[in-house]
Amino acid sequence: MPSAALWMLRAGTQRSLPPLREVARTCRTLSAGVVSEGASGAEAEASPSPSPGLQACSVRSALHSRMQYSRSWAWQQTLLNRRLDYRRRCRGEGGGTGGRAGPPPGGDVDRDCLLLFEHEHVYTLGRGADEENLTLLAEEPDGGAAKRLLLGRGARGPGTPRLAVDRLNVDLCGGEEEEEVDALSSCASPVLAPNGATIYRVERGGEVTYHGPGQLVGYPMVDLASPPYLRDLHWYLRMVEEVVMETLKHYDIESSRDEINTGVWVGQDKIAAVGISSSRWITTHGFAINVQPDLEYFDAIVPCGIEDRGVTSIAKVVRDRGDERYIPALVDVATVALCCFERVFGVELLRGKSLR
Repeated sequence: MPSAALWMLRAGTQRSLPPLREVARTCRTLSAGVVSEGASGAEAEASPSPSPGLQACSVRSALHSRMQYSRSWAWQQTLLNRRLDYRRRCRGEGGGTGGRAGPPPGGDVDRDCLLLFEHEHVYTLGRGADEENLTLLAEEPDGGAAKRLLLGRGARGPGTPRLAVDRLNVDLCGGEEEEEVDALSSCASPVLAPNGATIYRVERGGEVTYHGPGQLVGYPMVDLASPPYLRDLHWYLRMVEEVVMETLKHYDIESSRDEINTGVWVGQDKIAAVGISSSRWITTHGFAINVQPDLEYFDAIVPCGIEDRGVTSIAKVVRDRGDERYIPALVDVATVALCCFERVFGVELLRGKSLR
């Protein structure tokens, strides 16, 4: 049924997904170690093989603690570059990003994965985002002119808040995963906002957005050139939105898409942001669901460059309808989101190593 659902969604027709109870066992298995505390290396190595006919996707979680945005970005870039390097070497091209020779390493380096995070306070601007939408910089003594200059689209190289591997001159694929992540994340030079949040410009699409405590962030790193996916970024973006909408349905929250603006909306308010990028059809970045963040941090910017609409959260929607006792924890929403991701994309999620 999940695979059929993909094609029906693309065609724009109504479709139904199997109920959550059909994947409850998967959710329990994943949430037992991946969502809350993370699987150890030994546990990850013992993960079962995917079922016949299903594409595997490893869940790699950092929800055991909050992570600085620069480090989560470094994890994405490290895993992406190791995967591309692996494929180059499989084709016999040699060298690779880190100059390695010989046969490619084993393991799950070429497996799709879904990364889960809860970030410290951060604002990020997409490739073409307007730094004027960081309205909180007006509180600076110079009105924010110096920081806007650093954040400008033309700012490049070390010492700037632009997160782009090709601009930081960092050699990847030269060591263990965490060593590469350490090296890459340490090169970041964020701008500091008046409210203490860090600010970066990144390579995703979209305008300025906020991430922080109480927000579930998911970065699917999947190969759109392989089934059950399609080589279509617009289709993929809509499918990510579908994952979020199905997650919200579990909490009796009716949401919708917007024909002009990406993301997921409850009425006129955005409840989840979606921003994607890809390299050789392997995706990075993803979605951010407002579970119970401090919404005042959104007041300091023009979220996603949209001035006439608001921002909401699961907690606010539930509270406004008088169900405050039933506000879900972030890890509970993560568990539901994993189930919905598995159903919507028609893949099988497996436990992977935790991220630190």
